[in-house]
Amino acid sequence: MLTKADILFGKIAINAGMVSSENVENCVRMQETMKEKKPLGMILIEKGLITEDQLTKIIEIQRKNLQERAIHSREKRDDGLFGKLVMRFAFATEEQINECIRVQAKLESDLFLRLGEIMVKKGYLTNDQVRQILEFQRTKILTCTNCNTQYNVIMFTPGTKIRCYKCDAELSVPERLMTVAAEDLPQPGGAGEPGRCAP
Repeated sequence: MLTKADILFGKIAINAGMVSSENVENCVRMQETMKEKKPLGMILIEKGLITEDQLTKIIEIQRKNLQERAIHSREKRDDGLFGKLVMRFAFATEEQINECIRVQAKLESDLFLRLGEIMVKKGYLTNDQVRQILEFQRTKILTCTNCNTQYNVIMFTPGTKIRCYKCDAELSVPERLMTVAAEDLPQPGGAGEPGRCAP
């Protein structure tokens, strides 16, 4: 049975112009008849359809794709918590949050925007409110100075080194981060605060 990794490998190889879809399909059929299964990449090499260098490049692209998916999956979970906190502190209504989630869902993967960014653009939150919620989550937004990709690092270990999934530049988590305790944040039902929605 063809694995998800083999499917992704085949798609990358075809999209990169390294091999034809017909050649990949032939190798997949060959793989299905083997008693001892071999990875699709090994079969393509044995058949002389790709080189060792091409195999390495495909594996690297595959690794970055999987890493990007994992990061976006984590960001979506973070945004779910962000939306709940927006409601908890009555910064915006559920309808406004859902509207921004729908906008986010329509964006292309390379135009991914965080929920907080969209809510600010829509005028539903202020930058200060976003900062308060992120600090409450003990979250720090790191921006890659090389390609401007943004990352949320939650409950991080100070000094941790991470790699940008887009350009592979090294990012360093700050040694210090000011945090805000729950009692320091505006509580639901408060009056006279700018940008707040009535409960």
